[in-house]
Amino acid sequence: MTRSALSSAWWSALGGFALCAVIVSGCGGEDSAPGASAGGAELAGTQWVLDASALGVSGAGSVNSWISFARASVNGNDGCNAFSGSYEVDGSKLRFGPLAGTNKACSGPADEVSRAVTTGLARVRAYEIRADALQLKDAGGETVLTYVASTPGVEGDWTVISVLYDDAIRSVVVGTELTADFSADGTLSGNTGCNSFRGDYTLEGRTLRVGPLTATKDACPSKDASEQEKGYLAALESAVRIEQTGPELTLLNSKGQMAVTLSR
Repeated sequence: MTRSALSSAWWSALGGFALCAVIVSGCGGEDSAPGASAGGAELAGTQWVLDASALGVSGAGSVNSWISFARASVNGNDGCNAFSGSYEVDGSKLRFGPLAGTNKACSGPADEVSRAVTTGLARVRAYEIRADALQLKDAGGETVLTYVASTPGVEGDWTVISVLYDDAIRSVVVGTELTADFSADGTLSGNTGCNSFRGDYTLEGRTLRVGPLTATKDACPSKDASEQEKGYLAALESAVRIEQTGPELTLLNSKGQMAVTLSR
């Protein structure tokens, strides 16, 4: 799915309709305060990808929607906008909120899936995990959203969003495109914006090793592009761990810094 720039505006938890649609505790009365947090450890550490086929939306298979739980926070993508916030769990009881997200306009299946996810999350009061499936249920026990466990990985083609070099995370130089293709055979190739490169990589769980990498020797069109090329190759070789959520991949170095961020 083609990605467009996300608006920097965040949904307001105080804004009329947004209060009803985004604050997952709802706009009602007696159900407004989450209970004490307990349990739910099986939710964290897994990226859950939406089973969009269960929504009955035509063309939903082309939409990427997911949710990921950390110890005290949740983030994800509803198929159109990224969201993040809090959740509380007590046994099999689960509640989200408040959640905030980006405010990008979408159309077609992405818009329909986004609306279904937003509405569904607002209704969630319980969960159940069966095999590798996460079922989010309403107060009556009806499943409103189903997610399937997904293993983070790097395989495939990626486009670079930012690179850490010269002690700063820098956006890609205008007029250049940086790419990375992680093949199933352990080969990494791509383009630095000036030259093609190639090397090896290994991935065990989230632990990554890259390189050494070699590149062709064509001249870069500018000093900025040349510095970017050098920084990009060094950043790739510095990567030791990955974080992958939906269409976004982050390579982290040994200091825990975001060495390279990519998307597809």
